[in-house]
Amino acid sequence: MKKETILKAMTDINDDFILEAAPKGYMPKEKKAFSWFNMKMLAGAFAVLLMAILLPQVLKPGQNVPGGSNVELVRPYETVESMAQAEQIIGFSLECPDTFLEWTRSEISVYNKEMIDVAYTDADEEIMMHVRKAAGEDDISGDYNTYGFETEINGGNYKVTVKGDDGRVHLMTWIRSGYSYSISLTEGISLDDAARIVSDIH
Repeated sequence: MKKETILKAMTDINDDFILEAAPKGYMPKEKKAFSWFNMKMLAGAFAVLLMAILLPQVLKPGQNVPGGSNVELVRPYETVESMAQAEQIIGFSLECPDTFLEWTRSEISVYNKEMIDVAYTDADEEIMMHVRKAAGEDDISGDYNTYGFETEINGGNYKVTVKGDDGRVHLMTWIRSGYSYSISLTEGISLDDAARIVSDIH
């Protein structure tokens, strides 16, 4: 007899046969509709559904979850109508141009009442650049990629760390007057454009 046939014969037993062979007075246990295993599976499915509902509420549009190309810590944020409103919430403002290259300042957000983020979009409303400012000296870019080159440019009385690939700048960070700044770019810009935008950020 093959192994598969023996296994089927051992496991495929009719309940009526069990009752006939059981001693007198034997009462079979009731089969439960939901076992402990099924309850755990149901709880797991509910947790996945809950994450799918809640994650878009705390993750800023255009950012990736941890493990993506740009790793960004998930933190509460609030979109505001103007820089004046942001300053009222956070206690400082961020000076940056209304437009840069062919991009337009489209959204101002305050993160956890600690950081201002300004997003710039292109004609297709795709986010092309983020400009950030926060008190202190921590890296606030949220960009932990490894780039092909890293250098410094002169921002006047402070140095700007520049990172990128193939001669295109994708990230700039610097400290000025007790504040940390960062500029992150989707497609990258030239070093000349990088120096120009830095001079317009205060």
